[in-house]
Amino acid sequence: MFPLLLAPPPIVLHVSPKGSDANSGDDAHPLASLAGARDRIRALRKTYDSPTSIHVEFAPGDYQLAGTFTLTPQDSGTPDAPIVYRAAPSTVTFSGGTRLPAWTPTTYNGHAAWSVIVPSGPIAADAAAVLSSLWINGSRRTWARYPNAGAFAKIESIPEKPEGDWLVGPKSFQFSPADAPAWSTVFPGASVTTFTRWIDTHLTVASIDAEKRLVRFTSPNMISLEPTNLYLIEGAPALLDEPGEWWCDTSSRTVYTIPLPGESRDSPTYVPRLSTLINIQGNLDSHETVHDITFEGLTFAHAQWWFSQAETKAAAAKGKTPGFMQAAVGVPGAIVAQGAERIAFNRCTITHVDSYALELARACTDCTIDACTITDLGAGAIKIGETTIRTGSDLTQRNTVRDCFLSDGGHIHHQAVGVWIGQSPNNTLTHNSITEFDYTGISIGWTWGYGPSAAGGNIVEFNRVANLGRRPGNAEPPLGDMGGIYTLGTQQGTIIKSNLFQDIFGHTIAWGIYFDEGSTGILAEGNTVKNTSHGSFHQHYGKDNIVRNNWLENARDAQLWRTRREDHNSFTFDHNIVIGDSDVWLQGDWTANYNTNHNLYWRPSGKPIVFPGNMNLLQWQSTDHDQGSQIADPAKPESLSALGITKPDTSTAGPR
Repeated sequence: MFPLLLAPPPIVLHVSPKGSDANSGDDAHPLASLAGARDRIRALRKTYDSPTSIHVEFAPGDYQLAGTFTLTPQDSGTPDAPIVYRAAPSTVTFSGGTRLPAWTPTTYNGHAAWSVIVPSGPIAADAAAVLSSLWINGSRRTWARYPNAGAFAKIESIPEKPEGDWLVGPKSFQFSPADAPAWSTVFPGASVTTFTRWIDTHLTVASIDAEKRLVRFTSPNMISLEPTNLYLIEGAPALLDEPGEWWCDTSSRTVYTIPLPGESRDSPTYVPRLSTLINIQGNLDSHETVHDITFEGLTFAHAQWWFSQAETKAAAAKGKTPGFMQAAVGVPGAIVAQGAERIAFNRCTITHVDSYALELARACTDCTIDACTITDLGAGAIKIGETTIRTGSDLTQRNTVRDCFLSDGGHIHHQAVGVWIGQSPNNTLTHNSITEFDYTGISIGWTWGYGPSAAGGNIVEFNRVANLGRRPGNAEPPLGDMGGIYTLGTQQGTIIKSNLFQDIFGHTIAWGIYFDEGSTGILAEGNTVKNTSHGSFHQHYGKDNIVRNNWLENARDAQLWRTRREDHNSFTFDHNIVIGDSDVWLQGDWTANYNTNHNLYWRPSGKPIVFPGNMNLLQWQSTDHDQGSQIADPAKPESLSALGITKPDTSTAGPR
């Protein structure tokens, strides 16, 4: 019998806030930083002939990141000997922010307030708006605004509307008489965020005509504005008027806040300083990856992001405003990887950032985000892939996000998505909770229509997606044209299964499951959709999708939508349970080129269900639609069994 060969035990390095990077890293002589541990690993590995696993253990405490923590191919482990950066029991936090000194009592706008001078660094001389986040006691505070937190103002009219289609935005709008008192306190340079369709635009006030109630901006809105579109004003000193708000005088580097009741002047207060907390950077030219590294139990916090001066000037030279047409797709991650394989984030927390939290960009494969908490975000939680179609080793694919809590996003870039997957196939999203965003929960694909696409084979299962648009703290949803899950382009093999989509509301249109332009080859099966503003299911246009055995309940305006008829089969809709009380049951074009069969429909009020052409179900079936479908109470088991329908079980949706 041959002796059993055991892998050598891992080398353990110790890091402490009280350590020094000049130390050896043993238990008695800990290192002091992530960068110090990385550099010590580099030195150690030169002394070993074979790969050896190295574990870096961080003592509890707060660690200040002096700069972006960067990993390159030389920092990789192997599948059998990974490099692990892990927290000892208790909280280990890496901050990319600056902790401010204790507050000083003062008076501001007639209110008892506090002030503090920001040390050099966090405020850029060329971009006053870069400081748009402040955290006290771990809570994001509201940049002084009108209306106050949770509410929005409505545009009265667009008297200087430019010629052109909806892609041409105005440089002004008229505000209502009710909002005039607030505008009388606002000066040029203040920030205004407008909300139209699915886009938020960040504008700078150029002038205000009080007599005409007209505000003009330094650049145009990204797209057209309409009366009743929403907006808010931020960053004007006169708007600092309630507890929890703050404002920064960048000329004197002084921050003012009205504290919350019972708050202490020495409460931990942070402003963001670094844009990128971690950069995992493979060599894209030589296809050398960073691989086999795990982050375990660590917290990453306090990252800033705003458009650079160069981006702002470039947009202005084209007569435009810097921004994004969809999903805030150009906002980067506070943690970003390119050219990465088998990178894992296990039980980590990412919080208090101005951007997306984590981005697996170009050439990232087999990475895992497991049991993480990602919350308090300026944009969305996770981006996977790119807008560009790649091939071979440059393609991002086969990544997994599971058992994560992703919440409370869109504080700055409201159109951002909980989880965005671009031109990237074969990823898995399973057992996650995605809640409290102003826009879509999950978005897959980046091809409008039937052109080339690389987004197939993605698996989305057992997720809970809830409280979108009309989220806690919002008096009303600001954006529209959104969904619990939103798809684009050809995606053969993409499966949306056993998810719960609930409480999804748009200022304009919003659905639970939304197949947008060109969505093709997708299976949506066994999902539960509840409480949507416009419909449980919508297909704009697409081909050969299957919508099967879903529970679709309580859409406000109509139950099901189909926008465009094309000369091919749009979708097959069978064995679904549709429950609702809207007068309109099927919205849009339901004339031909789709299949509906063996569905159960129910209107709890007992009012008739009216199908297109003012038909009842029997008349509708005579037009070769909904063969075998019935109107019956789904609470009665015999109603389901008669149609061979199994009630979807989404009780285990969300993190395990």
